[in-house]
Amino acid sequence: MIKTGYSRGDKKGKNNGKSRMKKKKAIFIYLIPFFFIFAHTNFGLSSADRQKNDQTELEKILQKCADYCEKLTNSVLFFVCKETIKEEIYHSAPSAPVTVRTVTSSGSYVVRSGGGVEKNTYVYDYQLIRKENKIKESRILLKENGKKKNEKNAPLKTKIFEHKNVIMGPIGLLSEYWQQYHDYKIVKEEKFKGDKVTVIEAVPKYGLKLNQLFGKIWVRKSDFSILKIEWNQQAIENYEKIEEIAKKLGAEPLITLVSEYAFEKKGIRFPSKYSIQEVYIIRRGRRFLRSEKTVTYEDYKFFTVETEVIY
Repeated sequence: MIKTGYSRGDKKGKNNGKSRMKKKKAIFIYLIPFFFIFAHTNFGLSSADRQKNDQTELEKILQKCADYCEKLTNSVLFFVCKETIKEEIYHSAPSAPVTVRTVTSSGSYVVRSGGGVEKNTYVYDYQLIRKENKIKESRILLKENGKKKNEKNAPLKTKIFEHKNVIMGPIGLLSEYWQQYHDYKIVKEEKFKGDKVTVIEAVPKYGLKLNQLFGKIWVRKSDFSILKIEWNQQAIENYEKIEEIAKKLGAEPLITLVSEYAFEKKGIRFPSKYSIQEVYIIRRGRRFLRSEKTVTYEDYKFFTVETEVIY
């Protein structure tokens, strides 16, 4: 079982996170080069002036993002939503007879002809309560592969990857605490689902040997809210387990992990989608799709918890 999670992002959770990780036996997961000229404000400037402007803009973005993470860290969060998980596992070996299944416009993945695909769908009533740096997740299993259930305190039943605390993902990349362990750069500016965004990249500082999250972040220009994170596969805890699988296949791993945050409540953005695609590049650039999972969140309901004081 490979698990994904973002509990490492808590402001005070560095040491506690490490101790928790030592107890876990599974893998935890807690992306085209291009040339880009920034907007017309940089046109005609010298290279040094452009770099200065870019650095000033980057510092502004990082400060605003740190402010957002501070708000998220200190927020009292109570919500329920519907969590739908679709998982596909391809049990075939890449050396077996194949047909090519086109998955994206950018490439094709190798899947054995005639089947070998396991499909699972789970629908949960998902609840999260976060107060005073304590996070509690709970689930009620409503459906499993189309069959109605009513299983309280249900575990995740996915076979390959698990996930945890997706809402806390930005903290491990952009909080004031974790910024000291990353280097950042502006990658590009573009539109994402109609919003103007700045894409920045966070990588571990040179020489640091920390088990930390890193990847690319889509930051909305209008309010510096975080719309999307594309996690680097080497941020997977116990990444060597993925490398072991790749070695057995005689391949290179290409694991794509993406979090999207489309819902907003009181300045906090909540997850709308989380996806993992487990691909291995084999001989002559062919790609073996081993598994993929998509998690969608919808029907959010927010509430408060009453505290009774007894004298």
